[in-house]
Amino acid sequence: MTNKVIQRNIHISHRKASLVIDLVRNKPVHEAIRILSNTPKKFAPIVLKLLNSAISNVQHNSKDMDPSKLYIYKIVANQGPTMKRTLPRANKGSADQLFKRTTHLEIVLSDDVNEREKELAAIKAKKSKKPLVVEPVAKVETKKVAKPSKVETKPVEKDENVDPELLKREQQVLKVVEKTASQKEEETTETIMISTSPKNAQVLFDDLEKNVIFYKTTPVNKVLRVLVYVTSPTKKVVGEFDLESVEIGAISSIWRKYNKQSVISKKEYDAYYEGKDKAHALVSKKAYKYRNPKDLSEYNMTKGPSGFQYLK
Repeated sequence: MTNKVIQRNIHISHRKASLVIDLVRNKPVHEAIRILSNTPKKFAPIVLKLLNSAISNVQHNSKDMDPSKLYIYKIVANQGPTMKRTLPRANKGSADQLFKRTTHLEIVLSDDVNEREKELAAIKAKKSKKPLVVEPVAKVETKKVAKPSKVETKPVEKDENVDPELLKREQQVLKVVEKTASQKEEETTETIMISTSPKNAQVLFDDLEKNVIFYKTTPVNKVLRVLVYVTSPTKKVVGEFDLESVEIGAISSIWRKYNKQSVISKKEYDAYYEGKDKAHALVSKKAYKYRNPKDLSEYNMTKGPSGFQYLK
């Protein structure tokens, strides 16, 4: 069992009070009295007086507790209200502000050595009972049964309005072009694959006004079709776009011309072209977002392109 006493609004800061109460925490009462009697601190007599009051309460009011086994189970000094005062100074109209702090002292005595273990066990038992009271199992099961029927009907509606050109492009099989060094100058390839971040790809395919993506280099051969590979965590080809034009110019002039159509911000643009002289703008004529992103294995590739990857 425990017995608690509290004294409020003691005129001392709780930091100074903590120096004293730390000396007697978890000590038997007779040892705590000896320590407090020999501690040269302002707060020590206050703690000693309240401790004697707690012992007296146990002796006269708590018949179930053994006074000979008492110890300080808990002692805390919490910060109380702070009173603000002023102290006039020598200069006319000037004053210093004073903060008169107070403390609330709380002492809890116990005669049971296992009091803390019992308290922790009671807390655990209370927490373990909470999940047993609430039983929403039946409600959750009914909701789960109703959801699949709604989800199954949505794809049917979408398939009716799919762009035939998108279906054609999704079904087309493209592979990596294997060429020798001499063939690279002779052949003209119309399809390439580039890599970009998931954020940039989402802006390119979802925002019709954002149709310009920037690169540090541009393909040598004439390109009409660009596949977009998205980097981690997606790591798939999410769509493609028809290339309207490729413009190369000074970094500042390219941004002035295409800033409203850019898929990246000015800060990202400057960081991307830091230390470079020219910018390369790829302007999309029309974008096609795949309904089901494709793996690189479908293009006979094992990793995403670091620059431009020609396909055929």
